[in-house]
Amino acid sequence: MRLILLLVETWVEIGMDLWWGLGVTVVAVFLILQVLALLIGVNRLLKLQLWAPRKTPCLRAASGDLLPILDEARLEMEQAGFRYMHSWRERSIVAADDIPVSYIDVYHHLGQDVHAEVVLTEATVDKRPYTIYLWNTYIDGKALLTVNGMLQTMVPFPARVSVIDDKSAEFAGQLATHLHVRELITVQRSDPADAPKIAQNLVDRWLVRLEREGKVYQREQRGDETIYGFRIFPAMKMAWNMRKINQQSARSAASENTISLTTDMLAARQLRDRCSFVRTLCTLRSMLAPRWYQYASFSLSALVFLALGSWWWGITGALLIGGVIALHEGGHWLAMKLAGFRDVQVFFIPGMGGITSGEKHEARPLTHMLVYLAGPMPGLLLSLCSFALIVWEPGIMNTSWGPYLTMAALASLLVNGFNLLPVLPLDGGRIIELLLIARLPWLRFVFSLASSLAMLAYGMYINDKVLLGLGLVILISAQFQFKIAKAASLLLRQKARPSNHMDFANAAGDLYDFLDQASFANWTYRSKLEVGQSLLSRYLGGLPGWRESSAGIAIYLTCLILPIAALSGLLYSAPNTILKMAGQGLSSLMASTNPVQAVNVAKTDVKGTASTWEEEKSMLRSARADKITAAQGNERAKILKAALEEASDNDAEDALRIAKIYYAENNNSVQATYHHADAAFAMAIALRNWSGQDELESAAKNDADIANYLQEAEAVLRARLYAQGDKEDARLLAQVLQARDIETDNPAHLLLKQEIVKLFSKDKSQDDTQLLQAHQMLARSYYMSGKADEAAQELQLAANDYACAEKKTDNYFCHSLKVDQAWLLVGKKQFAEAIKLLASYNTEAKNRRQADTMYRENHQIKWMIAMLQKDYAQARQEAQFLNLLQSPGTGNWLMDFFIQRAQPASNYQADLMLIESLRASGEQDEANKIAGRLLENQHKTRRDFSNTKPGNTEPICKITNYGSAWKSQFQQTLLNIEQREIRCVPRLNTSQIPR
Repeated sequence: MRLILLLVETWVEIGMDLWWGLGVTVVAVFLILQVLALLIGVNRLLKLQLWAPRKTPCLRAASGDLLPILDEARLEMEQAGFRYMHSWRERSIVAADDIPVSYIDVYHHLGQDVHAEVVLTEATVDKRPYTIYLWNTYIDGKALLTVNGMLQTMVPFPARVSVIDDKSAEFAGQLATHLHVRELITVQRSDPADAPKIAQNLVDRWLVRLEREGKVYQREQRGDETIYGFRIFPAMKMAWNMRKINQQSARSAASENTISLTTDMLAARQLRDRCSFVRTLCTLRSMLAPRWYQYASFSLSALVFLALGSWWWGITGALLIGGVIALHEGGHWLAMKLAGFRDVQVFFIPGMGGITSGEKHEARPLTHMLVYLAGPMPGLLLSLCSFALIVWEPGIMNTSWGPYLTMAALASLLVNGFNLLPVLPLDGGRIIELLLIARLPWLRFVFSLASSLAMLAYGMYINDKVLLGLGLVILISAQFQFKIAKAASLLLRQKARPSNHMDFANAAGDLYDFLDQASFANWTYRSKLEVGQSLLSRYLGGLPGWRESSAGIAIYLTCLILPIAALSGLLYSAPNTILKMAGQGLSSLMASTNPVQAVNVAKTDVKGTASTWEEEKSMLRSARADKITAAQGNERAKILKAALEEASDNDAEDALRIAKIYYAENNNSVQATYHHADAAFAMAIALRNWSGQDELESAAKNDADIANYLQEAEAVLRARLYAQGDKEDARLLAQVLQARDIETDNPAHLLLKQEIVKLFSKDKSQDDTQLLQAHQMLARSYYMSGKADEAAQELQLAANDYACAEKKTDNYFCHSLKVDQAWLLVGKKQFAEAIKLLASYNTEAKNRRQADTMYRENHQIKWMIAMLQKDYAQARQEAQFLNLLQSPGTGNWLMDFFIQRAQPASNYQADLMLIESLRASGEQDEANKIAGRLLENQHKTRRDFSNTKPGNTEPICKITNYGSAWKSQFQQTLLNIEQREIRCVPRLNTSQIPR
């Protein structure tokens, strides 16, 4: 009996823990779904492209199918004393060509002096199928607007428009509300005859005013139209209000007695719902995330993913899993791009994975299948290649990076292999759903339900929160999956599909007619919209035939079997290596995904006894500490300096610790010593290197401490120099002054730069690049201050101090001095001397990048001289020489391939130079061809990337007119050419921005 009671007690205890964990997971999933729903709403608003609605007069009969709704409104308006004036045909505010237009009836009440507009209601939860806008305009430019809908008032209006959201069931109540509010306004109303004109002007200027108020921003130019988009915070506010009011409307609609509605009212509602269905699907299809939003959503979601992953799995585990998921989603992204999907976007789901979204409903099933496979296959192939590499060279596991390779390969194999399993919502399950059971909708529903139950059961068995969450998400959507199965089954039986030449709007209307059958009479409009959106790929793209299904399943099985066969072959050929690698990878992966303990990467380094990087770093710290402890007397300062330099390379924390010891032992002397200054300077540098790893709250304190240490070092060194003038002190003081982040081209720091040159000159050598750069900085400041002769003298001093006359002619630093001198001579109009100077120097260099820079500078200088001398033939020749130069390679063939496909900035400059040379010599046709090509490239770039300033429709120039004092005239010339030929706006000089 006691044994039975003990077993029951144990079972209850385990069961309580299990149900408690499951309950917490359910609540967490529910909250996550609510947040995701809100984020989806914000995401859609930010991807919405807006343009100014265009109103044109039209015949009232042109409204066609919408005429019954407008007639019903006309009866109510005339009963209230309004007189019909005219009708408008309005283009939708959504920037899509396939969205049907709206029709507006305009009325005026002579006695009450009220202007009214009647439009089809977009909010399907409203009781009336039309919305009435009541207007009054005032002589100060403001307007009063009263609307009888709920969703309408959430759309932003300019600040000069006072919007009243009236909830009156009858139009008389709305009119009374409008008249009451109007009487409270003391400003005189405008002429009633001007009300339609002023309302039209408001429509024309609506988005422009919202842009000024910070609610929308200018996105791009499409032909003659300006495209706008929502800003983040107005979109968040609007999405929140829409979600709140939708929930309220759903509750009120559920309690409404639809039996009391007349047949005409039901028909009008049905027509309204059809129009709203078509317009919504067209709007969703036209959405396109701007480039900045794609980058921002990807980056922010990745940061949140890594933050939550670091809490769950540790930092190393989060980075590892994040990299695997990024590669997986990158495969989907690339496949969608190549297949022509619209609005392709990648973002991470914290704690669960990633999603790549895109839209191409008309794509064939085989295209969708290839997109699904493009995610897991790259990761699988890379992991198998890593396994093969380790089998071929087992010594890799003994290197410092070997354990990380095994961890990444194993994680990639597990994640991508798991994703190929035939379980929804994994990629393998989507392929099975697409190819095998697409023609069996009820089997698809059973498959989805079984997948959720399997994930729930397995997640509960291994206590995996991610699998539990995925299973719950699918289970929560079971009712929706049931509706899809019901609709897809009827769609399959009726063989309903639009013709190939039908536009999207008409196809969406036919889909609504299909969902308006008696079988779906109990469905709400929202259910029809969600199911219709899910059916679009079947409705537009079609279902797979037996040939497509056979080919797709064969490809899927090949992708599933070949990795297993390859892994089996590797295991058969080198079982010990594979098992050792799996053990090492699993142990490292388990350690790296445990946030409780420090990350220990299992590795065997034949060069040392350390088993982890943490242990290795600890050993190095201990060795440095032992050396410092053993050092005594005069040698201690040298040992501290050597240990500090060693730690500075890879251990900023230990470097700061040693710097503190060095400073503590040398800052208490009665006399000013070199070691005191050196220790203060070392503290400043060590603290600066460490501050990047410190908490953000400490940044201001760190900056203040760094400034104090630099001032202390400067004060000690100046006192020493005043007393004895040591060369070692002078060089250290110069380094301290340079550490104060002196602006390179700021003439205000002229005296400070003169002092730095003087200090470096006390201990100069023929290979002292620090002195050389100090001379160049001082010469540049002279030139910018209008002292060209002093600048020339300083450059000559730099050449003398660096002993350029004694060095080889291909010395890069000496050539940079020659180039500076040549540009200076061009600025002084001494062209012959500049040419002679360039001719006396060899532009050959062993380094290809340095040689390329030398060539470009020489041709640019010669072109500038030829243009100033009006030798246009020579100028053309120099520009052509420059245009033939290839950009130096990066060493990476893939990166070089993309760089060569793009137009290099240097060739762009050469094209501008060639255009100017041709125009100056009268060859306008040739110049126009090159200018046309540049303009075409500019338009293409603007289509692909956002290249406009906010509030400006013109492109931003590529050429800058700042950055180098010597080339300012040349850069300004190129900028003038670009502005003339490309019609662009110069970039803003960041040095001119007020701080």
